[in-house]
Formats: sequence, C-alpha cells, structure tokens
Amino acid sequence: MTDTNTARITVANQKGGAGKTTDVIHTGGALSARGHDVLLVDIDYHGGLTCSLGYNDLYYDTDRTTLFDVLDFDQMESVNDIIVEHEEFDILPASEKLANNKNIQTLLEAPKSRERLEMTLDELDNDYDYIIVDTPPSLNVLTDNALVATGNVVIPVIPEKLNANSLQIFAKQLSSLEQAYGDINRLAIVCNRVEQNAEHRDTIEEIKSAYSLPVFEIPKRTDLSQSIGEGVSVFGFGKENQRVEDARDLFNEIADLFDETFEKTAPEEVKA
Repeated sequence: MTDTNTARITVANQKGGAGKTTDVIHTGGALSARGHDVLLVDIDYHGGLTCSLGYNDLYYDTDRTTLFDVLDFDQMESVNDIIVEHEEFDILPASEKLANNKNIQTLLEAPKSRERLEMTLDELDNDYDYIIVDTPPSLNVLTDNALVATGNVVIPVIPEKLNANSLQIFAKQLSSLEQAYGDINRLAIVCNRVEQNAEHRDTIEEIKSAYSLPVFEIPKRTDLSQSIGEGVSVFGFGKENQRVEDARDLFNEIADLFDETFEKTAPEEVKA
C-alpha cells in the first residue's frame, strides 16, 4: 500500500495547450534527478504524457489491462502490474479506453465514481516520494478523480487574457469538489511559454494580483520540446547548453517548492 508520506499532486486546467504534460514531465524529472522516487500518472484520455515519452504502443493496446480497467473495484491491485519503468521515473500510462465515451459514462454512473483513482493509488506496492498526475484538458470525471486522489493541484496557464480568465472557471470547479471531498491545496500557478511582450507581462501581473499563490514563469524554449521528443525530461536530456541549464533551474524551483511544502529531503542532500 502507498505510504502516507507520499506526496500526491495533480497538474490541471480545463484549457487545452496550457502546458500540463510539459510541466509534469520536467517537474518529475527535477524531482527524480535529486534522488526522489517518482511516479507519473497519465489519466488524460489523449495520452499526451504516455505517447510523448514513447509508449504509443501501450496507449493504443486496448487488449492489455489498462488504467481504466484498474479503476474497477475488482482490479485495483493490478495497478502494480501495469506500471512502466522509465529511465527517470515510473509511469502509469494512459489508454485509449479513457477516450471511449461509453467507458467514461460507465465510470460516471458507478459508485464512488470520483474516488476510484484514489483507491487505486492506495493499492500501490511502491512507497513513492511523489506521485504527479497529468489530466485531460476538460473538467470531467477523470480530472475530478485526479484532484480527489491527490488533494493538491498545480495550475498551468498560457499568460494570455482568455486563458487567464479560464482560471476563474477552474476555481469554481475546485470549490464544488471541495464541498463533497474536502480541501484541495492550490500549490502554484505555472505560466508556460512566456514571451517578452506586453500581453504576457500584463497578464502575469494580473494573475499575481488575483491569486495568493507562487507564480512560476517558464519562457518559451525549444529545448523543452526537444527533450520530450527524445522521450525524456530536460534533466535526462543529453544536450548541454545554457538554455538547458536555465530550464533545469526553473523546474528545480518548482521541485524546491514541493520539497518544502511536503517537508521532504532529497536522498542526494542526505548523502551530502
């Protein structure tokens, strides 16, 4: 069973293209690089994380036991059999079954429909330091499962006016869930693909004024997508230059926030 000291975090926003998967992969890489044992969970019906890291075959193979299957009461223990060992972190891959509307309707109508992922993660044999969940670009039962299972959320956003306005919609969804399932801790807002223009700068300042949360700024960088193109985070990337180092520094800041929030000391720091 998962240790109670495992920190569980959801990365979510109902807007597509906000950079959720990118943030999950690189933050997971940052935590892994400092010695933490990390599991990335892909409950996005698009399977963006799964496919980005090179596991397309698992996403499209609906004959295997999948994440959707282990959300069933009778199969939850099988979650341990479908975890993939990546060179940086473990992965609980998504499946095309999550994109099946009939499957989602079945889940929605089932008992404890929004508590299934939490119950499944409780069956994990490995005591991970961190579990980070990537979510769909929508407010549906899958996103709700992730939020209920973790109780913590990081909210990515592109700092443009329309995207920033979507934060208010997401805040209402969180409040609605909290009435039924308890508090969900807002950890941070991550502004992705930041460019040096007036719209981005003004929007970031508005976000900082409206929300009493840490706000991280991730500049638009080709190196981030290049590393994912090779199936690794920027911390597992073989390319070394100043842009890569700058990107690592930024995601290490997010990892620092996590370690401080959850009072974790990285194994490499203990050795030092």
